[in-house]
Amino acid sequence: MKNIACLLLMVLSTGVTAQKASKAKSLKLLYTLPEGWNAMEFGNPQSKAWEEGAKESVNQQICNCAGISFSKSHKDGRMNVVVYPSTASGLDSTKRNFVGSLQFQDVEKYDNIRNNGVSFKRKKSNFIDSKTKNKSFEVYRFFAKVDDHYYIIYAWQENMQILTSTNQKMLFDMVNAIQMF
Repeated sequence: MKNIACLLLMVLSTGVTAQKASKAKSLKLLYTLPEGWNAMEFGNPQSKAWEEGAKESVNQQICNCAGISFSKSHKDGRMNVVVYPSTASGLDSTKRNFVGSLQFQDVEKYDNIRNNGVSFKRKKSNFIDSKTKNKSFEVYRFFAKVDDHYYIIYAWQENMQILTSTNQKMLFDMVNAIQMF
C-alpha cells in the first residue's frame, strides 16, 4: 500500500512538472507545452523591437526577427507552430510572411476565432517554397492584436497530404496553449 501511494505521488508530481507554464516575458507570451512539444526562442528576444535577428544563430533561418518556435515529432510528419510578435511598423515587413524559405500564400477567406480572451483572424492556405516555387505544406495563419502589439502564428505539419482532423487538433492544442499579454 505504501508503494502504491509513493508511485501515485511520483506520477502526480511528474504530471505537474510536465504542465508547468513557461514565460517568454520579452515576447509577451506565456505557454504551457502540451505533451511531446518543444519550444525554442529565436532571434533577439531580449530586444523590445522584435525586429532584430540573432547575430549568429541556426534559427536565423526561420526569420531575421525575434519569435518562438514550437515543434513535435509525429509519425505523419513533424508538427510546427511559429509565433512572430510585432509592432505596427513591423507588420509591413515581408519577413513575417515567411518561415525560412516557406512563404505563406495569402488568401482572402478567413474566419474569426477567440482563444484566451484574444480574437484571431485565421486563414487556411499553403506555403510556397521560395527556392523551388512549388506548393508546399498546408498551413494555418493566425493574426491577433493585443494592446499595442501584434502576433502572427503559423501552424503546419510537414506532410504533403491534407491534415487529418486528429493532427489538426494537435496543432490547434499547441496554438491554444499560447497566451499573449
